[in-house]
This record gives sequence, C-alpha cells and structure tokens, in this order.
Amino acid sequence: MGNARVSKKLGKLEKKADKVRSKAEKKGKDLQEFAADRIDDLTEDDKGGKKGLLFILLLAAAGAGVLLKRKRDQELDEALWEEPRSL
Repeated sequence: MGNARVSKKLGKLEKKADKVRSKAEKKGKDLQEFAADRIDDLTEDDKGGKKGLLFILLLAAAGAGVLLKRKRDQELDEALWEEPRSL
C-alpha cells in the first residue's frame, strides 16, 4: 500500500510540474516577443536619432554664424570709431 500512495502523490506532482512548465514556456514566449518588439522600437529610434543629430549640427552651424556676424559687426563698429568718415 505504501507504494500506491507514493505513486499517486508522484502522479499529482508530475501533473503540477507539467502545468508549471507550460506556464513557464508561455511566459518565456511572451518575454521573447516583448524583447523582439522592444529591439524593433530601439532600432527605429536610432533612425530618428540621425534626424536629431542633423538638427543639432544645423543648430550649431546657425549659432556659429550668429557669433561670426556679431564679431564682424563689432569689428566694423570699432573701425568706424577709429577712422570716422565725413558725411
């Protein structure tokens, strides 16, 4: 009789183990799909990052242009003060 009880308990444990295994497999598949989707999102963001880099470069060029214009205006003002022309 002892062996029958043990085999019964073993059968129940195997059923529970099968349920847990199937849940784990399902969860693993869900996580794999989530990771694949996330990787796709990140690679799409990298493509948008090129647009951001271009925007930053254009902004830097515009800033450099403004600084050069201010410097030129300042030099012209100084030149006028040093050598005034008669109107």
